[in-house]
Amino acid sequence: MHLSVRLLPLMLLSIVLLVACTPVYALVPTPTAVVPDPSPVARAAPILAAPTPTQAVRSFDPAPTSAAVPSPVSPTADAADEQEPTGEAAEVPAPEVAPEATGIPTPTPRDPATPPRVGLQVGHLRSNELPDELARLRTSTGARWGRITEAELNLDIVNRITPLLEAEGVVVDIIPATVPPGYDADAFLAIHADGSTSGGPRGWKLATPWRASEASKALMAAVGAAYGPGTGMPEDVGGVTFNMKGYYAFSWRRYTHAITSTTPAIIVEMGFMTNAADREILFGQPDRIANAIATGILAYLKARDPNDGAALLPPDYPVMRALAEGTIIRAIPQDNGRILARVGPDARIVPFDLQDGWYQVFTRVGDQRIVGWVREDQVAPTNEQSVFPTPTNP
Repeated sequence: MHLSVRLLPLMLLSIVLLVACTPVYALVPTPTAVVPDPSPVARAAPILAAPTPTQAVRSFDPAPTSAAVPSPVSPTADAADEQEPTGEAAEVPAPEVAPEATGIPTPTPRDPATPPRVGLQVGHLRSNELPDELARLRTSTGARWGRITEAELNLDIVNRITPLLEAEGVVVDIIPATVPPGYDADAFLAIHADGSTSGGPRGWKLATPWRASEASKALMAAVGAAYGPGTGMPEDVGGVTFNMKGYYAFSWRRYTHAITSTTPAIIVEMGFMTNAADREILFGQPDRIANAIATGILAYLKARDPNDGAALLPPDYPVMRALAEGTIIRAIPQDNGRILARVGPDARIVPFDLQDGWYQVFTRVGDQRIVGWVREDQVAPTNEQSVFPTPTNP
């Protein structure tokens, strides 16, 4: 008994030392994997964060992210931003100031040893982090189906496209809603999905910026040629909206957080999350979606001429006015095309494309915003500034 009492302090000291030296694993929380329901996110994606204006875009080390599962909701879409506007937008458009002359020098060709670079934007991802100049879009969360948000679907598809491009030597930047200031790449694709208040509308659609370079047109043609056959989904013909063509990431004149004027760009609406037939492909066969988009991108990169800097320049047309006798805006660039509107010399006509003697134009007639075609010889140029409609987020 006396010996035990004498050994007691030594025993207590041994216990204290043992506890002090034991790693405290239980105090370090381990990350919990998030498993979304019907459409799992394939892998965590490296996200190119938006740098400060003094930082180079390509010097950024992407930070990993993962999409969290939203709380259960009824299967309805946030369709407010998906509908093509039929009248004036609720927000008063801010004038988009066109530069004098072109103001854009022909780009210097990249070094032939430079691998092609593609930016894949995950539509609506971290939209709550958009900068102050885009604060009005912070609550724009896109479409959804059940528990799956559009951002989750977009991220899943982008994660599937990325290794397909990387396997062909393409450098890929995965970009959230916030675009790095002056982002420059060989191609930029904003990946989105559609939604509707009903289950009827379906199909895919693509759009370039309002004033698209020849390179942007070629990118859209290549992706479009691959997407339909690759997915088996129908095209939503006539479904392109003002919001798509005026997408904020394209608006380099208006916003700092946008692509450069010479970056070929399109927005991809992959299909309707709210349509059962489209969901069979979007959720059930996502690799078909990814393969189709990747095939189109690779076809574009293979066919382009890297030395053709002029193909990267967006056109710069002056604002037009109709001649004294007025002019007719038609649905197609043909004299027998359906008449959309008749306008007089008081109407501002803003061209954004020119094909075979016809301008594709935007104008307002009363409360309606109209996009159509007008003959080149029925309008006259002015010195006025171009104003396109201010978009909401697709």
